[in-house]
Amino acid sequence: QVHITDGFQFLKDAPEGTYDAVIVDSSDPVGPAAVLFQRPFYEAVHRALRPGGVMCTQGESLWLHLDIIKEVAAECRKVFEGGVVRYAFTTIPTYPSGQIGFMLCSKAGEGEDAAVDFSPRQPPPSGRPDLPSLRYYNAEVHRASFVLPQFAKEALADHLTG
Repeated sequence: QVHITDGFQFLKDAPEGTYDAVIVDSSDPVGPAAVLFQRPFYEAVHRALRPGGVMCTQGESLWLHLDIIKEVAAECRKVFEGGVVRYAFTTIPTYPSGQIGFMLCSKAGEGEDAAVDFSPRQPPPSGRPDLPSLRYYNAEVHRASFVLPQFAKEALADHLTG
């Protein structure tokens, strides 16, 4: 189903524990999108996720917005207490600085869902006639996206978990 609506309100109205994953592809944290980078939004996401559920949201550039990333990570760590809060990045040549990041958080869970580590769980599909082969992504690129440069590792050390 496609819902064309205010995403923040949609999550606030969702029954608790509805979703396995919430993926937010937002614009930068200015104007109407500013609320998507604040604690009330992360609380709405957390409430809407089932135990062990995950959120991935736009995480800005380490080179240009480290202060914003630190604020978001700090808020996420408070909201996703007991879960995992990680930052990953990738290269996007058309973005300012050529890099964009992702804040990945998991709601605390039990059993198999207790410790989400965001590692690739299976190799990318290949050899399937219904799917094109991937030109960029592979398991090594996935793992490497969580390896932060030293300045970012130090700046985010108190805010990330897992």
